[in-house]
Amino acid sequence: MSSANVKLRISFDFDLQVPDALLGLDHEPLLKALQAALGPTVMQGMPTVSAKQLGKSDISLLHHHAHIDASRLGVKTIPRELLVSAAPHLTDSELDTLSRAMLGKTPDSDAETRRLLRRKALAMVSDMRLVDCVVSAELTSGEVVELEAALNLTNGAVIVGEKDRKQRLKPNQATLQVRAGTPEVSLPATLSGQTISGPVIGVEVSELGAHRDALIEAWQASH
Repeated sequence: MSSANVKLRISFDFDLQVPDALLGLDHEPLLKALQAALGPTVMQGMPTVSAKQLGKSDISLLHHHAHIDASRLGVKTIPRELLVSAAPHLTDSELDTLSRAMLGKTPDSDAETRRLLRRKALAMVSDMRLVDCVVSAELTSGEVVELEAALNLTNGAVIVGEKDRKQRLKPNQATLQVRAGTPEVSLPATLSGQTISGPVIGVEVSELGAHRDALIEAWQASH
């Protein structure tokens, strides 16, 4: 069987005016509706016509792949930094999915938009996304120690490792430091108590967002 030695890409941009019923669809349903509207006449007919035309120049069409995409025009895009601040636990592709799903559906206020994006992001991915970290903290004895732990990128919770859970941390101490990520970054954390499961330590979601790239890279490297 002959093997291909040239890859041809042909791109067309179509500016459409679609009914309101289609405009209100999310990204994936909109693509399916547009593909159905094009039908086999276009989706199957174009390769057939192309093969016949190329054949006139003794060129064989061996394989083809169709890709369809669409974006709404005249709709305010969501700034990347706003997406990241609301959903630092999402991967790049998941952030893109969230952005497409929420285009044209966000409030005017950044604060309200961030809260809405946060809810939608947690609905998409709510499981724990853990990265190894080290917590610098002061014990009740006054000694400063480093605790092995895991940082949950989904909500900022710091889960202290089993061997350090019985360590008694000094209450009301100044901000703790959590080191994690690739490359390593330092994040401020707060101590809100002590339970039988260990110290209750947390990092604000805003801090996760500020260091999101290094943190999500570390998580992806382990999964």
